[in-house]
Amino acid sequence: MSLREELLKNKPKVHPFDYNGVTYFFREFNVKEMNDALYGQHNELLRLAEQQGIDLNYDDEEELTKQLAKVHDPDRLSRALAIRLCDADGNNLFDASSPDDLAELRGLDKGVYEALNIAVMDLLPKNLATDESSK
Repeated sequence: MSLREELLKNKPKVHPFDYNGVTYFFREFNVKEMNDALYGQHNELLRLAEQQGIDLNYDDEEELTKQLAKVHDPDRLSRALAIRLCDADGNNLFDASSPDDLAELRGLDKGVYEALNIAVMDLLPKNLATDESSK
């Protein structure tokens, strides 16, 4: 097996989390989803600002950032759920680009989003350094 083939075998990991006594699954980001999270949200905010009639100042990056922070994205959390929620094999349960799926996800109990966030945060490395050991 070539190094390339070995590398491409690395797929996002699937993790379980429990909510209301049921085990659900979420998947870590793949490269495309990470790119979308970092850069796609900016483009989505630009689209929404235009849709909301906000006149953006493209000549001043600092001002543009402030303006975009005020843009309402009704599907930001729904999109995050759609990208992450999957079956035990890592297949998404929802399509993040489907208005119907996003609308369904907007109607979920906020506890689902909170439970997912806790499960994701539990995967992050813990900072074990204390004040004494970091001196």
